[in-house]
Amino acid sequence: MPHQEIYEVLFTETAAASRDRLDPVRRASFDKAVEILARDPYTEVSQPIGAGEQDREIRLTSHIVAEYVVSRGRLLLVVLRIFDDADILLPEG
Repeated sequence: MPHQEIYEVLFTETAAASRDRLDPVRRASFDKAVEILARDPYTEVSQPIGAGEQDREIRLTSHIVAEYVVSRGRLLLVVLRIFDDADILLPEG
């Protein structure tokens, strides 16, 4: 079985503060998504942002979008955008 590299996950202070405000259910989903992302930060569901491939964006869960940077075996979560259904001006349906 080939060795699969797992990237070290780091957070900016801003991203860590957003993560720490998640309720327990969302935090569990977030942690699982980050665990998966650490195995493949260039997954096809992520998109490059900016000029290079290392600056990326991904929708981790239905309510959390992350911007991150991949470099030298590290994955730095820079910004987390967390959406809440209560924030919707005009719900669909």
